[in-house]
Amino acid sequence: MLKRKALRKIFVTTFVMFILLTIYFIPTSDKKNNNIEYHYLDVQEISIYLLNNNDQLTKVDFKIKNDSTIDTIKSIIKKLTISNDATIPNGLEQVIPKDCKLLDVVLNEKKVELNFSKEFLDIGHDNIETVVESISFSILNIEGIDEISILVEDENISRLFPVLIPNIITKEYGINKRVELKSFNDVSSVTVFYIDNIDNQNYYVPITKYVNDKRDKIKIIIDELSSNYIYESNLITLLDKNIKLVNYEINNDTMILNFNNSIFMEKDSILEEVVYTVSYSVFANYDVNEVVFMVNNEEILKKGIE
Repeated sequence: MLKRKALRKIFVTTFVMFILLTIYFIPTSDKKNNNIEYHYLDVQEISIYLLNNNDQLTKVDFKIKNDSTIDTIKSIIKKLTISNDATIPNGLEQVIPKDCKLLDVVLNEKKVELNFSKEFLDIGHDNIETVVESISFSILNIEGIDEISILVEDENISRLFPVLIPNIITKEYGINKRVELKSFNDVSSVTVFYIDNIDNQNYYVPITKYVNDKRDKIKIIIDELSSNYIYESNLITLLDKNIKLVNYEINNDTMILNFNNSIFMEKDSILEEVVYTVSYSVFANYDVNEVVFMVNNEEILKKGIE
């Protein structure tokens, strides 16, 4: 048996050496092809917003080729366009009409202009806000892009639909909007991420709420996520109702959050879902790249923007 093992080891070693020598003596042109194939493995993760069964836009992550910003934008629009894409999870739907084409993409510093074909108009008045939210929040996830304009055959959609859509769209436009106003005084818009479970998989759903509240947005976020009441029946939050945000500060591009012990589900452990709902909510409302979670002034973990 030992002899067989020794022979097998010699065979494997010899085979590996043969492969290495073969690669070494491949002509230069073939080596270049190998380098091109290897470069293709350089990928990035993008987040787009697809429609769930409750008509809510839901954050979904995909890996795509790491390419130029314009090519990344084109990949996002392709993912948002109705097709037979097998990578789209069950229970989620694309939002741009099937026959709609992206005619042009113009990138100018921090602003991108998207020009679609006339099939974009097939969306209809009732659904246009949802589609605009899906496109804008998906594209605005790209680092360095702060503004979007959407055109249909060179004309801004603000003039094509009887719905209030700005010429230039930013994250202030909101997503999955909910109005909870009692007056027109002290109005704040805050985007909070909740959890939706689809086919035993957790996804994150942002809700932009318009509320009468003068407090800083981070305080509203934590109070919303630790509340026992959520208007949408399919959404959940796993923050304990006894959680307290003791204090917080923004230092350069980092938000530091100091909680009491109620943020722990177990000893010295914060649930992943809690980290994501809080962090995504912070990134949607503040111009920071990192969230630091502290408990009683002791750093527990950090979450960077994706």
